[in-house]
Amino acid sequence: MFAAIADAYHRTKKPRDLTFNRWVARPLASVVVVMVARTPITPNQLTFTSLFLFVAAAAGVAVLPSWPGLLAAAAVLEFSYVIDMADGQLARYRGTSSPAGAHLDYMADEIKALLLVVAVAARQWQAQSEPLWLLEGMLGAVVVATAVTLTSFLRRPEVVAATGKAASVAAGDYGDGLATAPVPTARSPVAKLVGLLESVGKFVVHYPTYFWLVALIGRVDVFLHVYLAMNLAYAARAFLGIVWRLGRRG
Repeated sequence: MFAAIADAYHRTKKPRDLTFNRWVARPLASVVVVMVARTPITPNQLTFTSLFLFVAAAAGVAVLPSWPGLLAAAAVLEFSYVIDMADGQLARYRGTSSPAGAHLDYMADEIKALLLVVAVAARQWQAQSEPLWLLEGMLGAVVVATAVTLTSFLRRPEVVAATGKAASVAAGDYGDGLATAPVPTARSPVAKLVGLLESVGKFVVHYPTYFWLVALIGRVDVFLHVYLAMNLAYAARAFLGIVWRLGRRG
């Protein structure tokens, strides 16, 4: 059994991956891959399963006011992420990867990002009865939706051909879906600073890495502020880049 799991992990891992994925999520997902590899279960069915589990997790974040309830919701969220990793790994294990499956995975990830923002804002509003939380939730949904729209636009092959640049970081963009453009090697001090900020942005966007810790210390309010601030910065940068590159063209 352990040999089969190790084989599945090595056959399906990505050359470039986040540390959390490499050492935590993908080894666990490899267990799922071995369990379902000889069944009729498809990668797309795992994608939908992950999404349904995430809906349950988001509902728990929103409606379970206690700390144990938050921990339970976070546990379901992390399990959803393991299944999310397993869909792409299963496709690679079977040799059935497809562009449609990658787009489905990307779509599910973006829905999850929206759900989590709304769920955390709803939780804070119920706990404090402060209307500003509802306002932040609505504005946050707009920010995340804008970031998602900009990412989808920047990843269009026509836009990549016209601008020579694809999106590299976006709200909820953490799964096994569409490939991202590699970050160029930093050379100047400014480029190094930009690279550092992008690394921080990728960490913040990849909330499965740390949401369990946020739940453990009970500070989902801080998570919401930081997550939305990072996505707002990404959306502003992406939009200004589009204006700069395409606004000058006929």
